[in-house]
Amino acid sequence: MYWSDWPFLLSSALTQLTIGAFIVLAFVILSGKLCFGQSDRVHKTMPVFWLLLFVALTLREASLMVDQVYSVSTFGTEVLMVTVFFVLANVYWFAEKNLFGSDRFRTLLLVVALVSGLVYLTHGLIVRTDQWLIASHFIATTLCGGTLFAHTLLVKAEHKVEEVNRYLPITGAVIAVICLLTGLPQVGELAARVDSHSELGPFIAQVMSLGLLLAAVGVWLMPLLTRSKPVLGIMTFALTLMLCSSYLAAVGYTLV
Repeated sequence: MYWSDWPFLLSSALTQLTIGAFIVLAFVILSGKLCFGQSDRVHKTMPVFWLLLFVALTLREASLMVDQVYSVSTFGTEVLMVTVFFVLANVYWFAEKNLFGSDRFRTLLLVVALVSGLVYLTHGLIVRTDQWLIASHFIATTLCGGTLFAHTLLVKAEHKVEEVNRYLPITGAVIAVICLLTGLPQVGELAARVDSHSELGPFIAQVMSLGLLLAAVGVWLMPLLTRSKPVLGIMTFALTLMLCSSYLAAVGYTLV
């Protein structure tokens, strides 16, 4: 593993979280449950998406230019899809913020950006299906982490939709459990490699990743279990744990 892989891994984690969050927010917006004021506040939080995607793409390209090393995490088609999504999502956001065009036209732009995100998700799964542990981490980051990120932004936007506070954490927890159960067998294989090949690094990274994933979901579920409203501080802490989990997962399978 080259040291230049580390920026790539962070870039990948940020991209997956961001696109996953946009997908979830798009479905919430399309559901029509947000009033105009809530929707406007949600859109005001979206610049964090553009910042994270810009940072992710910059990390990737800067690493390539400085090191001139093609990382194991480099996917040409995937980067193209991220760029297309970035453009389409920004076009929608700009139109919505400036009320450009009719409601139907802006909804169409949102659907196009959503489809672009779903294409990225589908492609990401296809290119990772040969190693299910990697695929499960991709699902955990994009869908579970993305749902957590979207919920965090909704909390920041002070939404009033109680169903969101109930269904999003449950959905994220179900996804996390599925990823955990499907990924455990391959973690067992990594444990066996510790004895046979003395490869301790991948095993430790994956175990820590799964532990942080469970911790993030546990923190996320706390308001639901205590029947209290989620607060931004708790949500941000859970999101930080999720990002660390995603990063360690990427480090783990890169070391294999």
